[in-house]
Amino acid sequence: MKPKYYISILTIFVTFTSCTKEVDFNQVDDASIHATYISTLVYADFTAVKFLDIFNNEITYTTDLIEAPIDKTTIKYLEKVEFTLIITNSFNRSFNFDFNFLDDAGQLIYTLQPTVHVSPNSGETTFILEIPPEDINVLNNTQFFGFLVTLEPSTGSTLNGTETANLNLKSAVKLYYNYRKI
Repeated sequence: MKPKYYISILTIFVTFTSCTKEVDFNQVDDASIHATYISTLVYADFTAVKFLDIFNNEITYTTDLIEAPIDKTTIKYLEKVEFTLIITNSFNRSFNFDFNFLDDAGQLIYTLQPTVHVSPNSGETTFILEIPPEDINVLNNTQFFGFLVTLEPSTGSTLNGTETANLNLKSAVKLYYNYRKI
């Protein structure tokens, strides 16, 4: 009977004197939550007509404008912003894409670098452009994203209204957040 008694006492003693550290509740201040969000931006299919005026003369550029899908209250937690452009060009001409940031008055405040060059007759090509960390705060004043599509000068081929070629653009933005105590 005595061994059971001693084992019980020993078990109770070990249970209440376990090896643990003191709980540091200040560790909560060092906690962070990482989250990634993806938002589609633009899907556009440009035909030759988009680059021709009413007299079938070439227009050197076209633009598209969308509202920026970024919540201004969470910008302080952004660590990284990547824009993905997936472009297919079946024209015999080269194009350039500029990705612009505009304020609520429609004024240009930032252009994402570098300008994307799309070669003639290129298959599906993916470009990833990143806002440098020191420039992320430009999003505080950004109301719209603008795409400027520029037709490069001809090296012999010209566009016409019956051409079946197209320039296809798909885009998205990927936002990397780190929610932490600031």
